[in-house]
Amino acid sequence: MLSTKSVVTASLVSLAAISLLAACSTTSTTATPTATPTATSTAAPKPAAWTYDGATGPANWGTLDPTYVKCSDGSAQSPIDIVNPTTADLTNIVFNYKADEAGIFNNGHTVEAEPLTEGENSIVLDGVTYPFLQLHMHAPSEHEINGQRFPLEIHFVHKTEDGKIAVVGVLVKEGAANVAWAPFVAKIAAADAVPEDTKTELDWSTLLPTDQSTIRYDGSLTTPGCSEGVKWNVMATPITMSADQIATFTAAYSNDSRPLQPLNGRTVTLDSTPAK
Repeated sequence: MLSTKSVVTASLVSLAAISLLAACSTTSTTATPTATPTATSTAAPKPAAWTYDGATGPANWGTLDPTYVKCSDGSAQSPIDIVNPTTADLTNIVFNYKADEAGIFNNGHTVEAEPLTEGENSIVLDGVTYPFLQLHMHAPSEHEINGQRFPLEIHFVHKTEDGKIAVVGVLVKEGAANVAWAPFVAKIAAADAVPEDTKTELDWSTLLPTDQSTIRYDGSLTTPGCSEGVKWNVMATPITMSADQIATFTAAYSNDSRPLQPLNGRTVTLDSTPAK
């Protein structure tokens, strides 16, 4: 685990001059005295259950359900080990985040937080506005930097109306307690499957590192169906949480990370201009 921001930054510099929802409409007609045909509705099959170990673990995700096939035969999968990224001056991400009420919930694979007011938070990436959907955690981190893993990784998931996905990954190292994350951490143990059951106020903007330089590449969701075309933006600078804060999450989930996936020649780029 990297112990300080300077270690992460130095490691990156030394290697490259170098770090995842349904609408329906109904119509009514006036009844007639004669019988009318009865429409039959067939519900879509529920996707197969999956886990992080055993027969339903990552090695077998691609065989569990037809919609999971990318998990086994995709060519641009995530996560990856970030090694020797290309350095370039990239347009900084614009974070339109604000403080509002959040619902904290346990989806059976991780603990999530989502804004209870839609449309209030978003990012702008390469000229495209991506509304913010939710954040969730993985332990240990899914991405690695130069072969090193972190205790936690947080994914801020954004999705446009036409289905484009952008994820901002924030790595977490052990250190000072994080005041901004304290309201979320305090609700983890109580969280059930319903966001409205466990609420708190979160200032989404303060959950990010101050230095918002990113490492970017094209990848996938890290859970089934492992859809590709995801714009990944991993923060080069980790945030800190105390050992107790980290332990609160790992008491709920301590092994919810997908193994590393091959790069397969993809370009990985480190933004050379820090955004603050």
